Amino acid sequence: MPDFFSPLIYAVDDDEDDRYLLEHIFTDHFKECDLRVFDNGAALLTHLTHQLDGRLPDMIILDLEMPVFSGFELLHFLKQNDDFSLIPVSILSATLHKEHIDRCYELGSSRYLSKSQSYIELVSSIQQLQEYWLEALVLKKRTQKQYSRLLEVIDLESLSLN
Repeated sequence: MPDFFSPLIYAVDDDEDDRYLLEHIFTDHFKECDLRVFDNGAALLTHLTHQLDGRLPDMIILDLEMPVFSGFELLHFLKQNDDFSLIPVSILSATLHKEHIDRCYELGSSRYLSKSQSYIELVSSIQQLQEYWLEALVLKKRTQKQYSRLLEVIDLESLSLN
């Protein structure tokens, strides 16, 4: 993994045991990631809108069944908001109803994971997520660097398009 970046992951779950499990998984298997856990959607939205980490997260892992804001409501808000719509959101839920899964994908979730997976399966699923966002983030950073270099070489204001 490149040393120029540490993925920032937000996880939102109202169940204390599930938050502990995710913290344990990330501590044991994904030390290069910075994980922030939130016990409800309001805490997530406050953190996001104020960018309390100084940047947006690279991924959000979201429970569906929560008080205050459900996972559906949060997912809808995130994907409808221009500031947050490009953040990949993966659902981690005990609910395996086809209608819920379909709705999450319709709302824009990147992945739907089951809480009923074994510990090893859950670690493997998070590993797959990590590989996906790591690849996407490295590509994004390379593209941004190339664009910055291009702007240094070309003075766009001096170009005449007429």
